[in-house]
Amino acid sequence: MIDLTLKVNGSDYKGWKAIDVSIGLEQIAGSFNLTASDRWHGRDKAWPILAGNKCTVLLGETTVITGYVDEANPEYDAFSHSLNVTGRDATGDLVDCSAIYKTGQWSGANLLKIARDLCGPFGISVKADVDVGKPFPKFALQDGETVFEAIERAAKQRGVLLLSDGRGGLVLTRAAQTLIDAALVKGENIERGSGSFSHKERFSQYIVKGQAPGGDSFSEPAHHTQLKSQKNDEAVTRYRPLIVYAEQGDGSTYADRAVWERNVRAGRSARLQYTVTGWEYRPGKIWQPNRMVPVKDDFIGVDAEMLIARCTYTLDDGGSRTTLELCRREAFDLINLPDKKKKIKRSRKAKDKDELKW
Repeated sequence: MIDLTLKVNGSDYKGWKAIDVSIGLEQIAGSFNLTASDRWHGRDKAWPILAGNKCTVLLGETTVITGYVDEANPEYDAFSHSLNVTGRDATGDLVDCSAIYKTGQWSGANLLKIARDLCGPFGISVKADVDVGKPFPKFALQDGETVFEAIERAAKQRGVLLLSDGRGGLVLTRAAQTLIDAALVKGENIERGSGSFSHKERFSQYIVKGQAPGGDSFSEPAHHTQLKSQKNDEAVTRYRPLIVYAEQGDGSTYADRAVWERNVRAGRSARLQYTVTGWEYRPGKIWQPNRMVPVKDDFIGVDAEMLIARCTYTLDDGGSRTTLELCRREAFDLINLPDKKKKIKRSRKAKDKDELKW
């Protein structure tokens, strides 16, 4: 079994008795919760780990979190000593802190530029492994929003996900399509499985409304043209309409937005959760989010390739395990708002005839 190492101030700390580490597509910062006990393994004094310390978390040889200790909680009695340590990736500061940048406005800047300007003061590097799209004619911070909220608002308009790279940086990316060389199979490597299928956030009709410039003087509301597009979710059999107001675009953009709204909500309505033994699926390869994995489970009724949305690595008296949260890839197919001057070419996944099983 591989071990977890917490690196703080040049020292390596192992031998944790309770471990809970979580990383995923829906959290910009990975988190950890570790507990050491049993008389500190021969130590009379507590490990010198303090809140605010820089730290790195490794599972075996794989670095999964690089950031800071949020809390350090020592405890003792007449028989034992213990220390509980929690922390997050450096990108956790983007979630907590307010967005501040000069005048708070950009003109002609793309997503990567905006993200780097906002993350720079925190010492957080930003890289993109996908095309981040065209520059924004105008982009302005909103009062009271955090750094993460500001970047996420821009990222959604360019169809981009925000992920921690596990090494203290931010990555602009999209949902992966690459299959890992392993599978989740009922009766073989799955210890426990469960499914959650909900229609609470699904609707029978998705009506996207907005307006587009009607001429050269489009800054005046009188020159704006009202636009609307509607798509249906045949899996929702009762009347449940939803009106969505689009950020910008033209008629074809709104048609894509309606299909995206339907498909993403359908994708996020179906979740699978599986627990497997250990943290690795192959020696030296740990389970990680944003990977596709084949799933065969005749009880829940799935035989498909699913996206790993979250991994939670645990250790307790029952041993080490990984809990995987899976969903359809559509759940993270963020819409990419196209250039108004270009004709929209919709992907296969965005087609209105796309079949939605769940």
